[in-house]
Amino acid sequence: MSDRESLLSQGIVAARLGEKSTARRLLSEAVRHDPESEKAWLWLSGVLDTPAAKTYCLQRVLALNPDNHLARQGLAALGAPPPPAEAAPTPASEPPPQALPKGEGVARQRHLWPAIIAGLSLFALCLVAALAYVTLGGSQARESQVAVTCDPTPLPTPGGTLRPTFTATATHTPTATPTPSHTPTPVPSDTPLPTPTDTPTPTATRRRSRRIPAATARPTPRPTLPPRAWDPRLDALGVHIEPAPVAKGQPYWRLVEARWANEQEAGGKHAIYVEVVDSHGHRVLNQPVVMQWTGHSISLPLEDRPAPDWGVNFPMYAALGSYAVSVGGGPSDRVVGMGLGTAEAPAFTIHTCFYLTFRWVEW
Repeated sequence: MSDRESLLSQGIVAARLGEKSTARRLLSEAVRHDPESEKAWLWLSGVLDTPAAKTYCLQRVLALNPDNHLARQGLAALGAPPPPAEAAPTPASEPPPQALPKGEGVARQRHLWPAIIAGLSLFALCLVAALAYVTLGGSQARESQVAVTCDPTPLPTPGGTLRPTFTATATHTPTATPTPSHTPTPVPSDTPLPTPTDTPTPTATRRRSRRIPAATARPTPRPTLPPRAWDPRLDALGVHIEPAPVAKGQPYWRLVEARWANEQEAGGKHAIYVEVVDSHGHRVLNQPVVMQWTGHSISLPLEDRPAPDWGVNFPMYAALGSYAVSVGGGPSDRVVGMGLGTAEAPAFTIHTCFYLTFRWVEW
């Protein structure tokens, strides 16, 4: 079932139980999501207070279905007229084209032939002139080309004074200075060399090396999961947690607090309150919270409500074991088995409340 059908069904249940404020909110959301829902407009008219609002809803019903007798009875009881029926526009007929008189058409054809003959004659004259121009112009061009080929014109000679050419002149080469052919090399005298002496070779001494242990990197401690505050009375009610199917270290929405309020603590309220915060504890606006019950499911965005109101307020109408809650948009823990009633009377719709807080953990 879609979200708008779920809103409509919950609004009808709230209207039947006399919860007019809850029914107005749910049915208003239903007609906002589906303005063509005849059933939603009809039920919404029953939970509104002012006659003008009721009349508007019933007129919307008749606009969608003019044969709805319940809406007509409601308008009659309010003393309001039904909406007027809209008349379908009739297409305007176009006047038939008027035919020309026979005599006038024959006269137009007679005047048309001389113009056609004159146009054809002008076209023939233009064609003859074009052919004559192509024939004469082509022969003249060929004659001029032959004349240029047979009578070549001598090339012009350059005028003016010629430049003198450059003549190389021999330069004087200096005479090389004679050098002696042999230069005597001095002979070194005999010089006594020093007598080598035996030098003792030093012996290597072994030193004990001190081993320095290599530094071992200490692993960074992994952050631990935040603790979970669990009301022990939830176990007796049959409420339990289905952990998120994630591997170790994968971020997910973790349930960090779950609390139950009995009939006295609830003070007449009967709802599931949900809060969703990030890893720093700040509220995550518009985060979808998934509500599931028998055969139905709805996703509600987390709203920015002032304290002490919670981000999501979902009314309950079924007994224990009917509702489950999780956070959308990622892996999430799932709280299962909630509903009205107590451990001593689980099948009775005793007004109780549940308070759940989910937090995004990165560990």
